[in-house]
Amino acid sequence: MQNDKISTYLGFCIRSGKIVFGVDRAEALKKGVHLLIADSTLSENSMKVLVKLKEKFSCPLLVTEGVSLSELLHRPAVKAAGPQNKKFFHKNLASAILTASASDAQYKLYSGGNN
Repeated sequence: MQNDKISTYLGFCIRSGKIVFGVDRAEALKKGVHLLIADSTLSENSMKVLVKLKEKFSCPLLVTEGVSLSELLHRPAVKAAGPQNKKFFHKNLASAILTASASDAQYKLYSGGNN
């Protein structure tokens, strides 16, 4: 059930064109994002980059554990994504994604160290 909500919220971001896919694209942003999402299969070096971006943009980093991020986004081989900080609408979507993921064990907020 929660996967459906999160997939829908991410779909809104995709349709509006205000989401970045991949660590390199997120790293190239000059303005922040409200939320970073990473797949649990992301490499260690890419995860380090996302942790630095988390600190730079002062946003939470959500790690998917039991579900693939590419399945949620309906895009193959995507292991990192982030709704861009363009409008108030996307801030609400980021908080809605966090709220939906809070009650599900498949998602964990990165808090440092080994997740």
